[in-house]
Amino acid sequence: MTDVQMTAGVVPGDQFETIRYPDDEIRLRVTDGGNVQVIEYISTDREGPPPHSHQWHEVEIVVEGTVEFYVNGVWTRGGPGTVQMLPAGATHSVRIPEGMAKLLYVTIGPPYDGLARELAALYASGNVTSTGVVEIAHRHGLKLEGET
Repeated sequence: MTDVQMTAGVVPGDQFETIRYPDDEIRLRVTDGGNVQVIEYISTDREGPPPHSHQWHEVEIVVEGTVEFYVNGVWTRGGPGTVQMLPAGATHSVRIPEGMAKLLYVTIGPPYDGLARELAALYASGNVTSTGVVEIAHRHGLKLEGET
């Protein structure tokens, strides 16, 4: 079990770092002061990432739009207020079947922001390959469904 470590404080709503993927805007709202991170995720990604698992716990909350969550081998559709709970190691994915959706992620454990920044840099380079994406994922402790 991961112990929660965080610094007490208030982060203003206009204080965040924005990074972009082709179909996503990711606002890194809280990334320091412990092992809890808060991320706002705005997306139109119809396919989403392949089912995967990672070393951090994650809670995904739908704020706006319709989202399809994959967990335990099943896709489930949800709207605002729907929550997906993911202990570290749970295989999951998320996709946006229509329009735009906004989610709030809370992660506990190894940091998510390094992965997000490295993937954004790869997309910005224009030299994106599936091998490059998988190498970055592995560097940050992600495993694709079926990998051991």
